[in-house]
Amino acid sequence: MRPAAIPFLATLLILAVMSAAAVKLVEDAPTTTPPKAGTVTGRVTPANKISQLRAVCRTTGKIHLADSFGKASGNFVIKNLPGDARYDIWVTTTDGRDFQGVDLDFTDSRMLRLAAIRREQLKLPPERGHKFAQEDVEWICNFVDKQESFTDIKRVLYVQGHGRRATALVELMRTREFYSAGGTIVWRIELWYFDHKYDGWQRLAGQERVLERRRIKPAQWRKIHLEYYPQLSAYMTPEGKCKPVEFKIPDKPDITRGRPANTDPKQKTKPHVLGLDVAPEPATKPATAPAAKKARR
Repeated sequence: MRPAAIPFLATLLILAVMSAAAVKLVEDAPTTTPPKAGTVTGRVTPANKISQLRAVCRTTGKIHLADSFGKASGNFVIKNLPGDARYDIWVTTTDGRDFQGVDLDFTDSRMLRLAAIRREQLKLPPERGHKFAQEDVEWICNFVDKQESFTDIKRVLYVQGHGRRATALVELMRTREFYSAGGTIVWRIELWYFDHKYDGWQRLAGQERVLERRRIKPAQWRKIHLEYYPQLSAYMTPEGKCKPVEFKIPDKPDITRGRPANTDPKQKTKPHVLGLDVAPEPATKPATAPAAKKARR
């Protein structure tokens, strides 16, 4: 390289650096603001049957005790809970029964909500839809029943449709003896998530959320009484707002909502279905009257 060319190249380099420094980088505004903390309030009755009330966040696993509970009214307050999160109220009665909230939202529902906001900001078309119908519920229940796994008893307690997505609350049991711990029962309650692709439904592998997992002696397992109710699940908005929770403790156990004490492991129940976009057809259709015979001439 000629010596005279070096100053020229150096000048070009300096101009390039100055031009780059003059470029102003502008970041997009955040899709949402940081969530605010809030308070969950509500009323559970009859209050004289309650021995303990708290809230559990399934995402963090943290349990939040009630700041106040009215022993006569059943009114409760749980303060300073992070926003944009779900809190399942957990009630234990004086006779040892447990009632818990269950969050039937789809997994990563917050990310899906933010993605929808971003699509709207960018003026992109909405994602493909699907009308959730009874036949989708039947497919999910049949999938759970036919699933080959370590467990020998499977039962769907709830199915919540979200259009092209769905959530199922599933009870799983292993009642046969196995090599690591003979004479025990393996009992689990899990949330399974499904997505409807162009070729049908698929379960999201590795996305299940375990609510209960116990390896326990049959005599101890029969003492468990745990029922799940969606109305006991409270959502704290990003603004720190939450609708009050209202719940009345049922007088009788409900095998369709969980596992009452002293019940046989194998149960045949129908799931509670929420979020249908297409109403199911009537169970029975009115019979048509036989056609009148033509009068003989």
